[in-house]
Amino acid sequence: MNTNREQTSFSIPLSIEAHEKANQRRQGISNSENAKKIYLNTLAVYAVNYYLDCMGFETLVSNADNSNPWMLNLIDLADLEVINIGKIECRPVLPDAEYLEIPTEVRADRVAYVAVQFNQSLKEATILGFTTQTLAKVPLSQLQSVDDLLDYLTAKEQSAKVNIRQWLEGVITEGWVSMEEIFNPRELALRCARNFSITRCKKVDIGLQFNGESVILIIKLNSKNKDIIDMKNQNHGEIDIIVQVQPDLEKSLCLPPGLKLAVIDEDGKQVDAVTSRQNDNWVEIELSAKLNEEFCVEIILGESKVTQEFVV
Repeated sequence: MNTNREQTSFSIPLSIEAHEKANQRRQGISNSENAKKIYLNTLAVYAVNYYLDCMGFETLVSNADNSNPWMLNLIDLADLEVINIGKIECRPVLPDAEYLEIPTEVRADRVAYVAVQFNQSLKEATILGFTTQTLAKVPLSQLQSVDDLLDYLTAKEQSAKVNIRQWLEGVITEGWVSMEEIFNPRELALRCARNFSITRCKKVDIGLQFNGESVILIIKLNSKNKDIIDMKNQNHGEIDIIVQVQPDLEKSLCLPPGLKLAVIDEDGKQVDAVTSRQNDNWVEIELSAKLNEEFCVEIILGESKVTQEFVV
């Protein structure tokens, strides 16, 4: 095990409950090798699920094949659904292993492969790191760290595509809140003078390398565009949008200088960008988008970048 991974791994005690779940899942499996595989896979999922729960991620353990021993025999599966992010594969690693092995049947539809190493007694599991490579074998020395896994999943969660048309229809994307839920009345009066019919915002973590720096991403839709709801099957309708970034006032009154806000169209081309200066209270970009058009917003500070995708 290399030094960097020792510093950033995460160890989890494997409780009696974890072993009971693993034992229950291998019931009815006559082949001893397959039974061992299922047992270790279940412990690996338990360990990763425990870790992500500690870190505040919402997960959903798959039970689709639990009642079907034939399917469990056939498929080497250890998946865990992370809500709003996707499936990760939790792969067991034995104490003397040098590689993370990824079975053929799980080399698709996964956002990450997490290596979980057990001690000899199976009383403890250590999350070594992860990879996004879909190779049969990945050297443990090439894994990205557990700290990087948190940044990676957070970025994935933050970039989940937001459907602005649903906002116009009264359905607000989970995680996006009104301005009143973040700013107090005085701050709203100072910072949000212009009136918009729909304004939603969310806190965005820029990156651990900036000491947990966070900003507020704000999307404003002009009131004159509310009648676009009646045109939603027509591609020629447009909506005016303001994309704005403001500081998290719990931490700072101003944006960090050098923060870049950019809008990227569906062809990957930058259509506009603005960079904060010293003592800037906010930066913003105005744009118009057609119905069904996609675009993304990038917030960049140093080497850290957060991307949020939208569709109108």
